[in-house]
Amino acid sequence: MASAMASSASIASTASLRRGPRRAAKRVSAVVNASKEWTNSNMSSKTATVDQIKQTRLITAIKTPFLPNGKVDLAAYDVLVEKQIECGVGGLVVGGTTGEGQSMSWDEHIMLIAHTAKLYGDKLQIVGNTGSNSTREAVHATSQGFAVGMDAALQINPYYGKTSTAGILAHFAAVLDYGPTIVYNVPARTSQDIPPELMLQLAKHENFAGVKECEGNERIKGYTDAGLVCWTGNDDEAHDARYEAGGGGGGKAP
Repeated sequence: MASAMASSASIASTASLRRGPRRAAKRVSAVVNASKEWTNSNMSSKTATVDQIKQTRLITAIKTPFLPNGKVDLAAYDVLVEKQIECGVGGLVVGGTTGEGQSMSWDEHIMLIAHTAKLYGDKLQIVGNTGSNSTREAVHATSQGFAVGMDAALQINPYYGKTSTAGILAHFAAVLDYGPTIVYNVPARTSQDIPPELMLQLAKHENFAGVKECEGNERIKGYTDAGLVCWTGNDDEAHDARYEAGGGGGGKAP
């Protein structure tokens, strides 16, 4: 009998241990959701709306200068930003491929977004390149980017480790909740196209601001005809994207 009772106690203890993590996971989930709601509600009044991002015509993918010691040269960076303002651009992509985002740590990345938003957020729409092939990293960087004042996020589909259609939808669903988002389609770098039928599904989200598209002006024309805002990512197609395909303008290198 003692043996049977010990066995029952052991089973009860094991069951209790198994239930514990599930309850903890629910608590963590609730904290994450509450944090997201706090970020969204408190930052939405301080940054651009989805409609304001849609109305931005030319967005420069700004370069990031570096010092000989490898640190970001903020003084040289500010000169570049101020030149863009003088030339009348509507926004900047901070830490994009042109801005050496792939060579920067996330700390440097978020610092540069914060620096740009603090100094120039009243003159430009600040689009932070907070996308990643890791959904967890993209969510973390995006929540931080909005917390330090960026107006919109530039999000790419997972690259290298290509995922399924369901995986792409899940990846973007995780980041779109945080604020205005431009989805970046550049198959030459990701090795995976986001086809129009999938993009149209993403566009149903209230925070979807538009597409930075690198698959040509015929693709852009199809999107603009469907009511989506598009920016071309190709320098040589920017003029025709704007005046023939109906695109918003370009997300260009300076």
